[in-house]
Amino acid sequence: MPKITQIQIGQVFLKETDSRRWRASWTDPATKRWIRRLLPVSTFKEAETEAKGINAILAQGKGFAGRVRGGAGGQTISNAIDQAVRHSSANEQTQRDYLRRADAFIDYLAENYAGIEGWAEVNEAILEDFIAHSRKQEVSHDTLRLRVFVLRLTSDFMARTFPDAYRDVAGRIRLKRIDPPNLEADEAILSPDQLRGLLAWLGENEPMVHVWAVLQGLCGVRLFEAAYLREQDFNATARTITITDTSAHRPKNRPSYRIIPIPEAAARTLDHWIDSLKVRHNEGYLFMPSRAISGRKAAKSAAARAGVFTVDRISHLWANALARLEAENAEKEKQNRESEITIKLPKDFIPRKLRASFVTALRSVGADFETLQRYIGHRPSSILSAHYDRIGIDRLKVIAGLADDLSTGSGAFGLCDSKAEKGR
Repeated sequence: MPKITQIQIGQVFLKETDSRRWRASWTDPATKRWIRRLLPVSTFKEAETEAKGINAILAQGKGFAGRVRGGAGGQTISNAIDQAVRHSSANEQTQRDYLRRADAFIDYLAENYAGIEGWAEVNEAILEDFIAHSRKQEVSHDTLRLRVFVLRLTSDFMARTFPDAYRDVAGRIRLKRIDPPNLEADEAILSPDQLRGLLAWLGENEPMVHVWAVLQGLCGVRLFEAAYLREQDFNATARTITITDTSAHRPKNRPSYRIIPIPEAAARTLDHWIDSLKVRHNEGYLFMPSRAISGRKAAKSAAARAGVFTVDRISHLWANALARLEAENAEKEKQNRESEITIKLPKDFIPRKLRASFVTALRSVGADFETLQRYIGHRPSSILSAHYDRIGIDRLKVIAGLADDLSTGSGAFGLCDSKAEKGR
């Protein structure tokens, strides 16, 4: 059966291009000009829907005036981003990464602009607000740059594909130069004593954030690797965790996919958390909001679809925990009870610093650099370590053993503390 490459629907002709996209052509009744438009769709069914929408406008005798259609015929924000990414020149893996970056924007709109559904409603002010919001989240400049790139890609695609219906709202958005790095920010990492103090306080006051902090500070995992961990990713017998793809999260890069032995302190924490769960997630996620807490029905991100915490919500929970600790400290200082302060954190401390605190602490007691890189899922720094050095579970267990000493202040860390006391 010959392949259909062109079909007429009402006054609109649809033609499939060599790149498997659809082009619509029709005569504008207002100007009598022949108009061609490359549609942001890839299937005939979608192209047919677009053609019916164009016919509805033509039937009014006004031509294709660029009116943005509401309802199913319009371009929702999610659909606009999806079409722009799918029709970009990026490979499949990069396209998936673009869509993952866009989740942050979709979640932001669901939380702050709940009434906005169509791409035509997105404007420069909203994009600027989103950039400011991302900066408050303490995301890296590269992460922010990639988020904005996806929005620019979508804005440009919609403006070029439907020039009469959409304008390029992101074309003039420029990321302002970030302030010079704070050279004192490196001091924001926690010492072993501060780490133990923070974990102790969280364990008593913020149980869920405490589990994340244990995984970050004693296992060196990234925040979202911890927050999106599933029950099946924890091997209680072998005392290992697996970092891999889930419906809510995808590891940062290839070395991030890993199975690592964890210290006994972290394993006991996970055992206790799993035993305390009253409701089990159908996909095994260990951390999920109650219906009363979530209220994110409008969100379209992978995490929201999976029924777990979104990136924004995880950040808020951490921020609220740290704010509560700071408020308690301030109250004790006000009442001249400084001796009761459990832990005083560095001024610029943020949750991401727990991973740096873990690495710094273990390096201070002689942890092997290449093994530590493999343990935390960092890209190898040399060809030798990337292609030839095989780091097995036994070498990784050495890191887990040092992390156990870190959690208790014993072993290598006890010796360090003794030397420090003698020095004073």
